[in-house]
Amino acid sequence: MFKPSDAIVAALRDLYACLGAVECGRATDLGRELDAELSRRRPDITDVLLSTAQAARQHGLELGAELTAACCRAGCARLGQRHPGASIEVRVPPVSAVQIGFQSGPTHTRGTPPNVVEMPPLTFIDLATGHHVWDDAKQDIRSSGAHADEARQAFPLWAF
Repeated sequence: MFKPSDAIVAALRDLYACLGAVECGRATDLGRELDAELSRRRPDITDVLLSTAQAARQHGLELGAELTAACCRAGCARLGQRHPGASIEVRVPPVSAVQIGFQSGPTHTRGTPPNVVEMPPLTFIDLATGHHVWDDAKQDIRSSGAHADEARQAFPLWAF
């Protein structure tokens, strides 16, 4: 669950204004999704962030540092919810990391796990939104450990 902050909501609305210049309908729909989620008692803007990131990446729009970090943090939280465990650590430096599992591989409790997958924030966002598939992004992914490549089955996190 990713809770909205005023700064993140403002950054999303600014991005919708830019997106409106190239795809007005999509920007309007995303704004409505955000408003609907914000009206909830306990808003979770993970899906809004991921769908916004997908639209921005599709049109070559910059997310900016704040939205990039928010997308990665929300995406890592979603990864941890969908694949609880401690056999693989997915790192998105410098913004986020999460431990996940797939009922295989060793579990660990302290220190660096034996299976690590590390990628830049935009690669993580592209995988999470389905903008790229694992094999297309492989050159930007550093992994170690016998089970690290199992992380591929966790993506995409959101499909449009």
